[in-house]
Amino acid sequence: MLEEIWEKYQKQIIITGITVTIVVMFFCILVGAGRNDSTDKMIGNNLTSSSSSIQSSSNSATPMASGQDKETYAQRLASSKIMVDVKGAVKSPGVYEVKSGMRIMDAIEIAGGMTKSADQRNINLATQLSDQQVVYVPIKGEIKNSDPSQLSAVGSSSISSSSPSTTDSSTEKIVNINTASKAELLTLNGVGDKKAEQIINYREQQGEFKSVEDLKQVQGIGDKIFEGLQDAITV
Repeated sequence: MLEEIWEKYQKQIIITGITVTIVVMFFCILVGAGRNDSTDKMIGNNLTSSSSSIQSSSNSATPMASGQDKETYAQRLASSKIMVDVKGAVKSPGVYEVKSGMRIMDAIEIAGGMTKSADQRNINLATQLSDQQVVYVPIKGEIKNSDPSQLSAVGSSSISSSSPSTTDSSTEKIVNINTASKAELLTLNGVGDKKAEQIINYREQQGEFKSVEDLKQVQGIGDKIFEGLQDAITV
């Protein structure tokens, strides 16, 4: 019976088998291609995600490094500047901002240089400056019996980090009548408001005193008053 069926439908069976085989093969090819596309997409997405993460990390790290560099630069810049107070026999006393590592001679130059009455023998110009230091330049005769060779490397004697009054408590204050203010003149024996103003007026009109004896040319200052203050003044 099977033989009869085979002989009768042989051609149809063969055609059907071939058709089914072709359909199955085509279906397998489609399924395999779909899987490959999905795999490729997954790999592409992973690569894109990784690339974005790396770029994001790089971008977020760059501003941080840049900010750190700016902060470090600002700190270096701030630390390279110090403030010093220049006083005494200089042309333009005041507080100045200078570079770290500068010397006392640099601070004096920034303050306009020394006046003619400055006593350079008691100044260690090579002393290195420090922040908040007071640089005081004494006038001639202000410091008696000083030995320049005894000046320390940090600018002791007349130049210190405190004030001119700390140089020597036993040193008598000498007033330069060519540069003294009214307040300084009032510290002299026998000199009141009126005489202090007369000394300043004489100095402005006649110029600097050539010697301490010239002070007697100021009205109101006679021999008696002069004798009482001559040891406390200089020019």
